[in-house]
Amino acid sequence: MIEHCVVPFYLDMMGTNAIRYGQPLITALADASRGVTPAQVTALLRDGWRPQVMGAWYSVTVARPEVTTAVLHALATSRGALDAPSLATAAVVLAGPEAIESLERYFAADQAKGWGASGIIAAAADHVRRHHHVATLLPLPTDADQDTFTALLDIARRLQAASSGDDLAP
Repeated sequence: MIEHCVVPFYLDMMGTNAIRYGQPLITALADASRGVTPAQVTALLRDGWRPQVMGAWYSVTVARPEVTTAVLHALATSRGALDAPSLATAAVVLAGPEAIESLERYFAADQAKGWGASGIIAAAADHVRRHHHVATLLPLPTDADQDTFTALLDIARRLQAASSGDDLAP
């Protein structure tokens, strides 16, 4: 599982790197995700940061309650900017308003430790606030962080579509 679904992709998908690689990488990821089970995705989300990065991206292709729970836990306990952006994206896609608590927990830890992903987390929370009318204690994001999170959401939606056989033109 790690050799097939994590090693070939995690460097390109960690942090905000996914934004750079576009549709060809999404197609390769969708191909790799075919046959990945919710149990396998949950196991990735309970592992170290590299598997968590990929578990977050694969989670949007197998959206199940147990996977959503694992995404929210991984986000709330994340330790930095390498996996937090993908986890936040998956949390918003899968859990919507239920993601706020995990986003707020991660944000507080990031601010205390200076991990560097708090802006993207604020953008994720703001997205939930605007689209689900849920209150959040997090500050408003910068325009740059908002744009980054919007691009990550687009990657997640394209991956969902590609893994289901639909095509979202770039």
